[in-house]
Amino acid sequence: MKEMEPRKHPKKELAARHAPQLVVPVPFDEVRDFVRRAVKGTSLVDPFAQVLGGYALFEPHLRYTAVDETHTRIELDVVGRIPGAETLLFTRRVGEIDRFFVAMQDELDRQKRCRSEPPDDISSIESID
Repeated sequence: MKEMEPRKHPKKELAARHAPQLVVPVPFDEVRDFVRRAVKGTSLVDPFAQVLGGYALFEPHLRYTAVDETHTRIELDVVGRIPGAETLLFTRRVGEIDRFFVAMQDELDRQKRCRSEPPDDISSIESID
C-alpha cells in the first residue's frame, strides 16, 4: 500500500471559494418568501444602514437548492462591488454574512414559537369583579 504524499500547491494558487450555507425546513416553493420575512426590518435591506456600515460595497448572491420536499439549502456569497473590498473590509463582509444567518435562525425560531403555542383557553381567564 502506498502512503499518501502531501500535495504541494503552487505559490499563487487560490483556495476554492466557500459559500456559507444553511438547510432550512421550508419547501423550495416558499423559501423566497421565508427569506424576505427574515430580512425584513434588518440592516441588510435598509439602504441608510448599508451606507453607514459599508455594506453598500458588497453584493449578496443567494442560491436556493431543494434538498427534499420539505427542506431547502440557502447559500450566500457576498462579493465586493469594487475591487479589493472583500480584502479591505473582510470583517464587514463576515459581519454581513453572520447577520443574514442570524436573521434566518430568528425567523425559524419565530415560526417554531408560533406553531408550538397552545391555543388560548377561555376557561383559564379569571373574571375581574
